Parts: sequence; structure tokens; C-alpha cells
Amino acid sequence: MTQHNLTPESKLPALGTTIFTQMSALAQQHNAINLPQGFPDFDGPRYLQERLAYHVSQGANQYAPMTGVLPLREAIAEKTAELYGYRPDINSDITVTAGATEALYAAITALVRQGDEVICFDPSYDSYAPAVELSGGVLKRIALQPPGFRVDWTAFAALLSSKTRLVILNAPHNPSATVWRQADFAALWQAIADREIYMLSDEVYEHICFDETGCASAPLPSPRSAKPFI
Repeated sequence: MTQHNLTPESKLPALGTTIFTQMSALAQQHNAINLPQGFPDFDGPRYLQERLAYHVSQGANQYAPMTGVLPLREAIAEKTAELYGYRPDINSDITVTAGATEALYAAITALVRQGDEVICFDPSYDSYAPAVELSGGVLKRIALQPPGFRVDWTAFAALLSSKTRLVILNAPHNPSATVWRQADFAALWQAIADREIYMLSDEVYEHICFDETGCASAPLPSPRSAKPFI
């Protein structure tokens, strides 16, 4: 009988081991405090644990709708309206995913086609690049320079081309903690105003922002001038 090697060839052979795995291993090796990932050293609120147990006991353990259960989507719409003055449609504008990485992958693969260019600001979350590559896109990187880690908008404008499909922004920024200012958003909109470009806004740390002049107070563009935001 002929034996076949059924190990599939990697679609991302140059990816290597994620930086999170590397840093966690080093922290364990040197008995150091592990800061690469958020590992809470405390339990969640007792009230939430009790509510979870209650709903499981009441039969809430079946497949959820693909977009997420209705009460959660309603709560997300209410929260968005309260904080940002915009109420998304619970049926067409909100999809609940199993974590931010799934949401990012779904958004990138939905938007990026073969040969499309995607701009991101480095250092960046290491799931962006693989998702872009698997979608057939080309990642264009802009390095944020220390100590301020601000965006060089001249360099950004130089990267734009007829192939630019998507810009990924992350504010507050991981790992520098830099927060975009209103001037940054204005520069972004000015640069892409006449182009058909999508924005993917990774706001996983949106509530770790306590500066009134930072991202929380940046005005959204008017509906007529707005590009699709995810």
C-alpha cells in the first residue's frame, strides 16, 4: 500500500510563529510578567456569570442567527447611538463575530480582491497581513515614527494609487497607545475624498481613551461624504 503525505502545503510559508507565542514563551522562560496579551488575573463580574448560567439553563444554547442574537444587536445599536450619534440598522449594519480577529478577517476578505492594495500603519496587529495576502491583496505599510507615533500624511498620500482598496486604522493604537486627533481624521478624509476607498477601523481599544481631544471626540464625516466604515 502506498502511503501519501497528507500534510497540506502552507498558504503562508513565510508567516512563522506569531509574536504573541514568542513573547509568551520568553516570559515563561525568564519568569517575567507577560504583557504581550491581555490575560486577566481576575474573574469576570459575578452578575454576568449568574446571567450566563441562567440563560444556559433556560435553553439559550442553540445555534445563534448568523448576524448575532437580536437583543445583542439591539444593544450594540443603542450603544453606538449613545456614544457616537449614529444608530446602525440592526439587520443590515451589525454582525456579531467570535472575537475581533474573526471580524477583521471577514471584513478584509469581503472587500479585498486580487491585486487590490491595502494600507496599514505599522506597527500593526499581525493578523492584518495574512488576511490581506490570503485575499490576493498587496499590503502597503507606513511606519509610525517614535516617540510620538504620528502618521506622516505626506507619506500616506504618496502610497495612494488607483489600486488602493482599503485603509486599516487602529486607534487607540496597539502597541504604542497613540490616539488619533481630529486633525488626523481631517487629513485622512481629505486624502481619500475623491477615491473609492473603504476604511476598516479596528477599535478594539475604543474605550481606553480618556483624552477629550483624542479619538472619542473626532467628528464623523457627513453621510454624503462618508466612505463605508466597518
